[in-house]
Amino acid sequence: MISLDDKEWLELQDAYGCAEKIPSLLSTVEADPSPRHDGEEGPWFSLWSALCHQDTVYSASFAAVPHLIRIASAAPWPFAWDFIGLSVGIEIARVRARVEIPSNLEREYSAALQQLPNLVCQRVHCAWDYAFTQVGTAALALCNGHIDLAEALLQLGPTTVKEFLEEDR
Repeated sequence: MISLDDKEWLELQDAYGCAEKIPSLLSTVEADPSPRHDGEEGPWFSLWSALCHQDTVYSASFAAVPHLIRIASAAPWPFAWDFIGLSVGIEIARVRARVEIPSNLEREYSAALQQLPNLVCQRVHCAWDYAFTQVGTAALALCNGHIDLAEALLQLGPTTVKEFLEEDR
């Protein structure tokens, strides 16, 4: 895993060019992994925007996922659903666009994704809010090879579910 203080981040790309800000953003969410309440601003908005911008992923995206999973694994409950959601979103975008993972990042990226089911299942006896339930089930679907289902689950916000159920009645 690339250390957050490694100069290698300067060689990685995000949606805005050089990924130099990503380590600082990851450090910020590590310092406060609690569920977010910042909406359209703050470190999570910046991470999503830089690492999975309009379903496009970058070399920094693959370097960030191991950190997202590491931080979530050590975080007390409840933690921000974004740790899992952003990791799942990056993998879905990678698969959809057939983006090759840089060889120097592939092993740690793949190992981090393999930790998702355990990360989710370790919290099975905790009270989950809607967002964590959504990304947790998407992570389980993704890790079992159900990319379409994982993507659909990420799209099923409360309003979408309600509309879907009303159409069926």
